[in-house]
Amino acid sequence: MPKSSPDIRVDSHGEYEFARSLDEDPDVLLFTKLKKGGLVIETPYGNYTPDWAIIHKVDDHKAKLYFIVESKFEKERINLTDVEKAKIECARKHFATVSSDVVFDWVNSYERFKDIVNRSIQKNNVGKRS
Repeated sequence: MPKSSPDIRVDSHGEYEFARSLDEDPDVLLFTKLKKGGLVIETPYGNYTPDWAIIHKVDDHKAKLYFIVESKFEKERINLTDVEKAKIECARKHFATVSSDVVFDWVNSYERFKDIVNRSIQKNNVGKRS
């Protein structure tokens, strides 16, 4: 069953496809496109707002992973501008400081997002066994 309205506001076709994939993923419990200025991170390059907040299921009993995602579709890391890289790094440090439960990263595809999710879940599972 879809979780979003069909008229979610996005900035690009890549974001639309990303939202559609989130909506179809049974492990994604909730997601939202963040409004510019709604969640503000101050950086040396001006205020910055990530694109997405996503709650992803960890297992059948927990949904503890919270992802704040910056999406740069059709770009590889090497193609990001220095300002984009700096703002992403500021956001990564911001979220690492405010909560160990929040994972922040940039993605250029839904597959990259799922790779990040799976690595994070594996990392948490390894930490619990130690």
